[in-house]
Amino acid sequence: MKDKKDIEITKVKLNELKLDLANLRGHKDSEIDLIVRSLTIFGQFKPLIVDKATMTVKIGNGRLMAMRKMGWTECDAILLDWSESKGMEVIDNRLNEMSSWVDKATDKWFAEKGADWWGFDEEMAPKVEKIVERNAKMKEKEQLPEQAKKEKEVPLCPCCGKPLKKKERMILD
Repeated sequence: MKDKKDIEITKVKLNELKLDLANLRGHKDSEIDLIVRSLTIFGQFKPLIVDKATMTVKIGNGRLMAMRKMGWTECDAILLDWSESKGMEVIDNRLNEMSSWVDKATDKWFAEKGADWWGFDEEMAPKVEKIVERNAKMKEKEQLPEQAKKEKEVPLCPCCGKPLKKKERMILD
């Protein structure tokens, strides 16, 4: 694996790049449209990760599809010897799934910008409503006396906000 000092961002022609047909993630047209919207607003702020031997995109296939749809001819990429980097795409995808939003600020952020500030409305609105509702409940709890808080506290799933159920654990000899 390369040291950080050895990693270089390079301009690459899109017609030289290949989609990874064994990509772990699929991308619906609506998701590609959101990536197009992101690239339109912010530009490319993350380079694609490419196997330099085959010029196959290992991380960033959705971004590559969006760039092609937009008519881009080149992009930023990091070219790696993939024999030393195998598994990185699994870790990249899984870590993104496992991370959670910092809910304290999201209701304020969405209140200022709105759930559909960049075309996210259908996908994001239900999630935003849940986040705002969960934050309102948390604020309500903060105002309850300490004893009442302990009685009413039910741990919530960090992903969906639903109450977690305590399961009994059986140990068999």
